[in-house]
Amino acid sequence: MIQIQDQAVGLRRLISQRAVDGGVLGVAPNLRMGTWVVSVVSGTPQSGKTTIATNLCALLGQTGRHVVLVDGNVSPQTCSRLLGAEPRYSLEDLLADRHDLSEILVSGAAGIRVLSGGARILALKRLSPQGQRDVIERLRTLEVLADVVFIDTGAAGSTDTLAYALSSDIVLAIALPQRESLLSTYSLVKRLLLQRADLQVGWVMNRCTSLAQAQRIGRQVEQLLSRQFAGRVRLLGSIMEDNIVSTAAEQNTCFWLSWPDSVAAKGLSALAAELRTRIMPYPGAGRGLNAFLARLSDHLRPPALLPIPKEEEQPWLVA
Repeated sequence: MIQIQDQAVGLRRLISQRAVDGGVLGVAPNLRMGTWVVSVVSGTPQSGKTTIATNLCALLGQTGRHVVLVDGNVSPQTCSRLLGAEPRYSLEDLLADRHDLSEILVSGAAGIRVLSGGARILALKRLSPQGQRDVIERLRTLEVLADVVFIDTGAAGSTDTLAYALSSDIVLAIALPQRESLLSTYSLVKRLLLQRADLQVGWVMNRCTSLAQAQRIGRQVEQLLSRQFAGRVRLLGSIMEDNIVSTAAEQNTCFWLSWPDSVAAKGLSALAAELRTRIMPYPGAGRGLNAFLARLSDHLRPPALLPIPKEEEQPWLVA
């Protein structure tokens, strides 16, 4: 894992590279296949999924990326609150043809645009075929607004979450070092991989007591899943336990923006660098916003998830 000693220099070298690359997270424009779509998931609540998704967007926004964050939670707009945004409208207004996408998107800190109400995406299935096509066409305008779209998904078992994850270019799976979180997130990731043959997953350990603990557990997850899904799951990074994270949440702000030299912020910057260098080095067929929207249309009625055999609940899941 890339170690970043100097925050500012590390970010300029590993993330931005704007003067040289100028594309999505360092990918040259002539190699792009459109806007990247990244879903952030977790098997259990209170895993830090929303915090990591929002702060990662803030980091990318500060390095010059154009980012749209879709809030797929049913709870109050946590993403919006952390970014200081105040949505007046939501995705439901787009579905009901009451407002255009440009009116629904709201700007927050670091230039991030937030789309609230993302948990209602499957309301698309209530529309007529023509209505569905009209909404999908409006969502295509995100191509000119964003280099990357992040989706902070809701509950692990919700059909909206599954539709988003199975449609995205990349899934970031957030897990705590406790058994329940590891089991549930491992289960969710494996089910997603079984249903989509080309899905790429970045595994992220959160709130670990040490880098050694994060790497030990994360590598075991990577190795177990690679037996069946070779090359499709990688340990992407880890965020250490840091009181600054809860302090920032209490103040309704991003720890990346308010405490860029904190332990959590350093872990986040390393995570962003790994995302760029290991997951997004080159575009490929079936990537980008158009491919995402096509898959999303197919997953409006996602199939039932395949069960995971009980024997796969292995002793490594004890932190």
